[in-house]
Parts: sequence; structure tokens; C-alpha cells
Amino acid sequence: MKTASSQRGFALIEVLVTMLIIAFGILGFVGLQANSTLAQVEAYQRSQAIVLVSDIAQRIQLNHTDAASYVGSNIGTTAPGNCSTQPSLAARDLCEWSLLIQGASETLNGSKLGAVMGARGCITSPAANRYVITLAWQGVRASGAPNSPCGQNAYTAENLRRVVSTSVQLATLGS
Repeated sequence: MKTASSQRGFALIEVLVTMLIIAFGILGFVGLQANSTLAQVEAYQRSQAIVLVSDIAQRIQLNHTDAASYVGSNIGTTAPGNCSTQPSLAARDLCEWSLLIQGASETLNGSKLGAVMGARGCITSPAANRYVITLAWQGVRASGAPNSPCGQNAYTAENLRRVVSTSVQLATLGS
């Protein structure tokens, strides 16, 4: 039989072990929360990129007679100026798309907040009446490098570059 003096301090050790277990549990929860936040940022940026790519794809389809004027790269990396003074509908569309890429659709106290991080647009025409629209941006977590050349070597690492692409095929109507 144990005496009371040999049992002294055992409750304190139990409390300390319990606190240690709870601390590890809280650390695990904080790590899970941080990963969840990063995934949420990536998902938000991807959804914004899809909206931007769809926007210019529709503009190209609506102005199909001047579709070749939309071809370009690094769209949205420089200030486009006043869009209302652009000489053609295609130039105005590209100017407005550039502003959207830079985040001009959401502002607070003059700061553009709606931007996809480090985004740039590329529009190519690999075949007659076919246009590939790509938006590249900087991701927050490393993953596989995309195959698209849009934004290649423009970010801190290729495995941080993200891209979203779509194709627009314009019909050639016969007479």
C-alpha cells in the first residue's frame, strides 16, 4: 500500500500531460486552418481567372470580324490608359480587360482589390479562326508547372505559376 507522501505531485503531472496533449491538438487545428485558408485563396483566384477568361472570350465572339486584333501577350501588366479613347472596339475591349486583370472592378480608397495575384493575359491564334485565351498568375503553393507558355519565367518559380485557358472557335459561314 502506498502512502500519501508517495502520491504527492501525481495530479500535477496528469494535468501537465493533459495540457501537452491539448496543446498538440490546438497546433494541429491551427495548421489545418492555415492550409484551409491557402486553399481558399487558390480557389478564389482560380474562379476570378475563369471569369476574366470567359469575359474576353465573349468579347471576341461578339466582335468576330475583328478577332485577329485581340491577339497579344502580357495583357494587364501595364496601365492601359483611358479606354474610352481607344480607336477600335477590339482595342477598347483589350483596354477594359487589362483593367479587369489589374483588379479595377473592386476598389477601396482608390486601391484595386479585385486582382488575381500578378495576373497577365495572353491571346494567341494557333489556327485560322481559332483563338486560345490564357490567364496566368502567381499561386501561393507549389504544384506542377503548367504547359502553357503564357507568363513563363515571369514568377518566382514555375511551380507557382497558374494558368486557365479556353478556346474560341469562330464559325466561317459560306455564302
